[in-house]
Amino acid sequence: MFDINPTLIIFVLSFLVFMYLLNQIMLKPVGRVLEARAAKISGDLKAGKDAHGQAGDLVTHYQEHLHKIRHEAQSVINEATQKANQGRNDELGKIKAEGAKKLEAAKVQIVNERKALVDPLINQEIELIEDIAHKLLGERVSLSVDRERVKNALEVAS
Repeated sequence: MFDINPTLIIFVLSFLVFMYLLNQIMLKPVGRVLEARAAKISGDLKAGKDAHGQAGDLVTHYQEHLHKIRHEAQSVINEATQKANQGRNDELGKIKAEGAKKLEAAKVQIVNERKALVDPLINQEIELIEDIAHKLLGERVSLSVDRERVKNALEVAS
């Protein structure tokens, strides 16, 4: 069986001292490093979650701000478009009125020119009628030709 001799006691004591020293030199520092690493990982995860939350808040804030800016920009665009349309309509109205005035003036001018051209034609038409009557009858005949009827006939013909 086992004999307990002093060598065994020394061996057990040296093993216990070795284990104590191993624990002090190797296991406790490694344990502290592992605990520190776990604490750092935990802290980094917490900081990451906090940063993610802050980033989400910032993104939400910027999206709201962007939406507001886009809405304001659309309002400015709509207002500018409305003003441009109003200005265009005003200008078109002025041009229409000016065109109507010019058209009316042109109509008056055409009527005056037509009248000025028809009056000499009346005299020529009367002379032509008298010449035709003279050639047909062989002598000069005094005809009573109504100037208004000739004028009306010339206006209808033109």
